[in-house]
Amino acid sequence: MELVRDLADPARREAAWESLKSLGSAAVPSLLREMLDEASPVDWFRIKLLLHAVGPAAYDDVLAALETAPDEEARRRVSAVFRGLGAVERYVEALSHPSAAVRECAVVGIQSACSVLFGRTPAYRGDVAPVAEALVPLLADPDADVAERALLVLPMLGDVVLAPLRRVRCEGPGALRAPALTALAAAGGEEALSERDRAAVARLIRIKAIDDRAEPLEACSLSWIAVPGGDRAGIAEVLGLYGERLATFALGYSVVLHDSDDWPDHRRVYVTPEVDGWTLVLGPWCNPVDPERAEEVLGAVTALSRRYGRAQAYFFGEHGGGSGWALAEEGVVVRRHDASSRGKGQISEMGDRLPEELALHAEWTGAEEEAAEWEDTSPYMAPDLALRLGATSPFALGPRTVVRGRGVVALTPLAAEQANRRRAHTASEPAARRVRGMKSAPGGVGALR
Repeated sequence: MELVRDLADPARREAAWESLKSLGSAAVPSLLREMLDEASPVDWFRIKLLLHAVGPAAYDDVLAALETAPDEEARRRVSAVFRGLGAVERYVEALSHPSAAVRECAVVGIQSACSVLFGRTPAYRGDVAPVAEALVPLLADPDADVAERALLVLPMLGDVVLAPLRRVRCEGPGALRAPALTALAAAGGEEALSERDRAAVARLIRIKAIDDRAEPLEACSLSWIAVPGGDRAGIAEVLGLYGERLATFALGYSVVLHDSDDWPDHRRVYVTPEVDGWTLVLGPWCNPVDPERAEEVLGAVTALSRRYGRAQAYFFGEHGGGSGWALAEEGVVVRRHDASSRGKGQISEMGDRLPEELALHAEWTGAEEEAAEWEDTSPYMAPDLALRLGATSPFALGPRTVVRGRGVVALTPLAAEQANRRRAHTASEPAARRVRGMKSAPGGVGALR
């Protein structure tokens, strides 16, 4: 116990850490007792890291502590330890544990050790195929949190999950078929689905589109282009969009939310039906203040305004993401402003502040001077400014929105460029060295269930 308490002493911490680590499983009970003592001078997070260093040898004691955790705080701390032990084979055993909390922690432990998402090299060097097989039944777990976690983690394990998921789609059991379809789409995109499943998805979309209703898009980060009218085909022609697939609002939003996460995907957009007299094109490809996209978006807005009289592009990010907008009329840029956290300082200001901007600023601040607190208000303006400028906003859609036509998910010119490069690269490689091409970006099928 003295060694454990030495972890709180900067002068003795390093020596105590090495001694406790060398003790292995023998040190685990004392470390757990100290970690669960909320009055302890030792930072529980430091103990967690030490237990992770002990690794699978700590598994049995940590599992017992998780099973008997007396309160929520104790459960939270032990869960954090349990998930990072790297004991994949033991996690697989725990997937059938009677406690939902243990099952969910085991799934997260598998995620931590086995995920290959975003090119990550997994810590686990064993065969992941049996792990995937064991995870699949949890898609129908009686506990909703466990089922949701399994659905999230399976696609993170890579192509190894495709075979068991396809088998479920063909052979059942029935309770697993629907979530298996969602997991398949997330893991491998459209090409992972059988022809039968693709037809089933298309049929379900057509049915749901009949009574589709507008709804607001609740997103932490969103980019969109607004064009007056409902000429979806003409807008697609100007922007170079192709490969349109029918999509409901829910499905389109699901795609946009997926593509707008921390690793934005510029290959797809959701094009709404005509909503209150405007067509919206949504997705990170439309961001007018992304340094990688700003000039192309400005050119797209200008081209659209040449054809439709005016066009507008917006970005809005909550939690400090800021705002940005680019506006054009009759082929001329009227205004571009960047008040975003990412583009700030890189995107050139164009045009003078619009009366609508100044009016919104004055309304929010009560300031008569244009410059007063401008830096504080402009990062929040995009959704409201769009309405002030006569366009609709994806945040403002709802039951009263007048909807004409149908929405689609479409591919952008960037998708075509990447596909062409991939084909050229594949053709130049020896057959034995060819690798599987870029998957269709996941996201969306779950919104149809």
